[in-house]
Amino acid sequence: MLKTIGVSRSGFYSYKKNENLPTQTQIRNEHLQKEIKKIHEGSYGIYGSPKITVLLNKNGENVSQKHVYNLMHVMGIKARYARHYTKTTVSEDYSSKMQNLLNRHFNPTKCQYYSNTIIFLFGESGFAPFCTSNFLFL
Repeated sequence: MLKTIGVSRSGFYSYKKNENLPTQTQIRNEHLQKEIKKIHEGSYGIYGSPKITVLLNKNGENVSQKHVYNLMHVMGIKARYARHYTKTTVSEDYSSKMQNLLNRHFNPTKCQYYSNTIIFLFGESGFAPFCTSNFLFL
């Protein structure tokens, strides 16, 4: 049977002997998963794979961001991002809090219109404002 699949007898028994033992990669990944979980929980779940990668590399682990991302995906860990909160509702007593501190007259009895006129003079050096006038129509 070993001849048909192209495996030597010693290779088959070596595989059979070591099939339950973890490989070096599995041992390293388990160690990295523990470190990733410790850093992630230490940051209250805010840090993602880029920041965790930087911290792991500072601690002496030579690891890439993609590998950290893949391990986090396997563990089901994601970074929680703080979202901006926008208040969309206005309380019922909002109008009672508004006060006219400058005593402005917001609802005049007569219609008032303002008109501004600016006169420009054009010359050899360009143009310049000559005079301005304001008109009030009641």
